[in-house]
Amino acid sequence: MVSRRPVPVPQAGGKLDNVSLFNDSTSSLLGGGPSTVKAVSPKDAVMAVPLASEVGMDYTALRDFLAAGEFRQAEDETRALLIKLAGEGAMKRNWVYFTEVKGISNTDFQTLDELWKASSNGKFGYSVQKEIWVQNSKRWPKFFKQIDWVQGENNNYRKWPMEFTYSLDAVKGHLPLTNALRGTQLFQAILEHPAFEAKTKKTLDQKAAEAASKTVKLF
Repeated sequence: MVSRRPVPVPQAGGKLDNVSLFNDSTSSLLGGGPSTVKAVSPKDAVMAVPLASEVGMDYTALRDFLAAGEFRQAEDETRALLIKLAGEGAMKRNWVYFTEVKGISNTDFQTLDELWKASSNGKFGYSVQKEIWVQNSKRWPKFFKQIDWVQGENNNYRKWPMEFTYSLDAVKGHLPLTNALRGTQLFQAILEHPAFEAKTKKTLDQKAAEAASKTVKLF
């Protein structure tokens, strides 16, 4: 009979904890080099946003302004787009009345929002502003102060357009602008639009219950 000796298993200090199961590099098993995650530039992120619209609105100008980091021009374009989206009445008077906001589709509002977020690494956008507004218990003075729309000891509203910041140096939520000099009804209507409703996160118990119910249906 041929005697077979057991193949010795390499030990690292006698402890499995010290044995690396993988190389330090994240090389591909197919022979590739170390995997790297390429950072996406704001320009590339903006250009990747689908320009979806339920009314055939053209968002290419806004996309191009944001891709170039021209936030001042993008701000003017956003205002013009909102007026067009709000309808004929808004276009005749050249400003949006708060009751007209509900007529703007979720799709179009979300396209505007996604373009602003993509161009700023998530710093600007209506959904970003809403998150800050809710965090401040929907108290306008605290909210305006946090997004830097007011200044001085008396928290006076900044003069439009020269006293606002049109760059990534602005604080989170600073852009886009919504005129609040005539009151906050328009801004509130935008922030409370269904397009910016946060999706409800299901708890682990809810997910487990749903999984169990599906399993029962199989038998």
